[in-house]
Amino acid sequence: MVNDIERAGTQRGPVKVRYVQVPRRTATWRWIHWIQFTAILVCAATGFYIADPFFSPHIADAMAWDIAIHLYGALLLDVSVFVIGYLYLFSRAEHGIDQLLPTHENLVGLKEAFLNLVTVGRRKRFDTSGPDPLNALWFLLLHVLIVFQLFTGLQLYVEELHGGLSSIGAWWPDALHFFTDWTVPAFGGAVGVRMLHYATMWFILSWAVLHVYYEWWRTIVWREGDIGIMFGGYKFVTRPVDGATAPAANGAPPARRAGGDEQKEAGDAA
Repeated sequence: MVNDIERAGTQRGPVKVRYVQVPRRTATWRWIHWIQFTAILVCAATGFYIADPFFSPHIADAMAWDIAIHLYGALLLDVSVFVIGYLYLFSRAEHGIDQLLPTHENLVGLKEAFLNLVTVGRRKRFDTSGPDPLNALWFLLLHVLIVFQLFTGLQLYVEELHGGLSSIGAWWPDALHFFTDWTVPAFGGAVGVRMLHYATMWFILSWAVLHVYYEWWRTIVWREGDIGIMFGGYKFVTRPVDGATAPAANGAPPARRAGGDEQKEAGDAA
C-alpha cells in the first residue's frame, strides 16, 4: 500500500517520498499479545476480589470460583511468557533476542529511541521501520514481572492446599513447594510474599497504562500507524520515490532501503 507525498528535503528542494506498508508482527505474536492482554485483565480483576472480597451472597462459592479463574488466567499468562521466550531464542521469523544483545548498534538505537521520547519527537535519528531496543527492554521488564508473579502466586496457591493434597495427586503440591518455597524466606514469610504479589500487580497495571500511552504517542508523533501493528501486523514508513534520497528528521542519516518495499522484523512486542 503506497501513498505518494511531498515532503521538505534538503537545500536541493523538496523530495518526493511515499508511504510503504512494512510487516512488523506475525499472527502468532498478535495472538500472544491479546491473550496476555486478556489474562492480565482477568488476573487483576479476580486478584482484587481475592484481596478484598467486597460482595457475595454466597462467599465460599464465589471465592472458590474466583480463585479458580485467577489460577487458570495466571497459568495462561505464564505459558504465553514461556512461548515468547522460545520465540525470542529460536524463531526464524522474529528472533527477538537480537534486540536485547549489548551490541554497538543496539546501544546507539537505545540511546536514540530514549532521546526521541524525552525530546517529544524533536530528535529522531534511528530507523523506525523495525523494532527498537527501548521497546525490547520495556517488554523484557513486563516478562520479568510476570515470572515473579508466577513464583509468588503459586506459592500462595500451594499454601492453601491443606494436607499437601490435590485432585490430581500429591506430585502437584510437591512440585510447587520445590519450585516456590524459596520465596517465603526470601521475602520475610508468607505475608511478605502476599504483599509483594499484590504490589507487583499494580506495577503490571502501571506498565500497561504506560505501554498504551507510548503506542498512542508514537502513532501521533511519528505518523506511521504504530497503534495498528497488533491489529493488522503492519505499520507505514516513508521511502524515496525513483531512487531519491529520503530526508530524515533533525539531520539523521537517510533511512535504509528495505528489500523490495518490506523489511522483516527482528523482534520485540509492539
